[in-house]
This record gives sequence, C-alpha cells and structure tokens, in this order.
Amino acid sequence: MSQIPYSFCFLRYFHEPLSGEFANVGLVLWAPKKNYLGFRFSSRFQRLSHFFHDFHSEDYRQMIRRIETRFGQLQIEYAGPQSRLPFDRVPEHARDLASLVVPIDDGALQWSKSSGGVTNHPEGELETLFQNYIAKHYESVAAHRRDEKTVFREVFKKAFDAPSVRPHIREHTVKAHLAKHTVQHTFEHAWQNGVWNVYQTVSFDLKKNDDILGKALTWDSRTKFLASAEEHPCIHLLLGKPSDEERKDAYGAAKEVLASSDRITLIEEDQVDQFAEELARKVQAAK
Repeated sequence: MSQIPYSFCFLRYFHEPLSGEFANVGLVLWAPKKNYLGFRFSSRFQRLSHFFHDFHSEDYRQMIRRIETRFGQLQIEYAGPQSRLPFDRVPEHARDLASLVVPIDDGALQWSKSSGGVTNHPEGELETLFQNYIAKHYESVAAHRRDEKTVFREVFKKAFDAPSVRPHIREHTVKAHLAKHTVQHTFEHAWQNGVWNVYQTVSFDLKKNDDILGKALTWDSRTKFLASAEEHPCIHLLLGKPSDEERKDAYGAAKEVLASSDRITLIEEDQVDQFAEELARKVQAAK
C-alpha cells in the first residue's frame, strides 16, 4: 500500500494567554490525498483543574462540544467525496482547515504549527498521536495496561543499564525526507557501530483487539519509512505483550504485520535475556 502524506496540529488551551502556559486538548489530522480529515478532543478536565486556578469546567465542556460539532460538519462538507473546500487549491496543512473552526488569534484556544509525516493508515495514526500526546494525560482509565515507559522500565531497561553498554547509549533522531516534508523520530536508546542501531519500545498491552492491530499498522508504516532514510538505521522494536490472554491472537496478527519488513528487528519480552547478552557482545566488539 502506498504511503499517504498527512499533517496534524494540536489544539492548545491557554488559561491565561499572556503567561504562555498551555495544555494540549485536541488534535486534527489532514491527509489530502485520501481526503481524510480526522479529529479527536478530550472533554476531561481534571488535569486542567489541577494546573489552572479558577478553571470553569462546564464552560470548557461546552466549548469542546461546539468545536467537535463544527468539525463533524466540516468533515462532511469538505472531506467527503463531494468536497467543497473554500480554497483555491487543496490545503497542505491541517492548520489551514483547523483555523476554519477556531480562528488563529491569541485567545484561550490556539493551534500549534502543523507537523506531518506519511502513513498508510491515517485513522490509526490519528489514534496513536492522540493517545501519546493527549489522552494519556487526561483519561482516568488508560487505553494501556502497561504503556511504553512501563514496559521499558520493567523489562528492557536492564539490557541498556549493563555497565559495558550504558556509556555507549545515546539519543538519536532519524530523519527521512519527502519532497516538501521531513518525517523524523527520536529514539531515546541508540548506539553506533558504523550504522545507527536504534531501539523503540512498543507496548501492545492494550484493552481492545482493534487498537492492537491499528497500532501495529501505524508502526509498520512509520518504521518502514524511517528505515529508508539516507543513513539506513537498524531499527529494533522492543515489544510489550498483552497481559490479557484474550488479546493473544490480536498480538500474533500485530507481530505478523511488523515482521513483514526485513529491515526491522522484533524483540519480545521473553527474549530479553538473550537480547541483553547479544547487545553487550556487539557493543564491546564495536569498541
């Protein structure tokens, strides 16, 4: 399946705009080649109440409802097969469409600058971005039983903390260039032996089968594209398995999706001891 360019921007809540303090409360994703406009917003306000004194929760809820309603209308009017975009040409950036709902000004709600990438599954990309940057800060019941940080800390961290390995581990950003955009991802754990070996924890300890498959499709698209970057990094995905036995089949399907690329190495939880030994051996050999 061909890669689809997309852009996205965050909706930010500024309780006191002059202070510069904000919280991300929403997300809009636009994939013009597929005519896909996606949006997700959080109606949760506990974190905002904690952060901002004199926060009016009911006013905030009503404001978010109006925005969601307007985006629903915009999706029907401008992103369907009978698109009627009010532009001379199809906009490249999500912010162009988002500003039709919330004007760009210095009010309490402001849009971030657009960022972007490529994917073959815009719906899954929207969900991943929303979960990673918004929902995990607001939702009282997380989509994950164990998120990436938990899986790494509980399972894989010991491999990178070995005395012979730790001094060689550093952060590394992989950049892949499109005609008009740069897709990039920062790997917190990486080392170099002529090529960059980069590691990303991906937790599939999710509550829904569809979320597991959607996350696999998103990471499949992202890693295949990053692997084609000029530096040709060796990408390793550290997989967190579902703790619920009922998700076993969905996890198997997710691994099949990710294993379809011969440029990506999958490492599962029960392989961590072997992985730690191999990592230490390779790092020492590269010295």
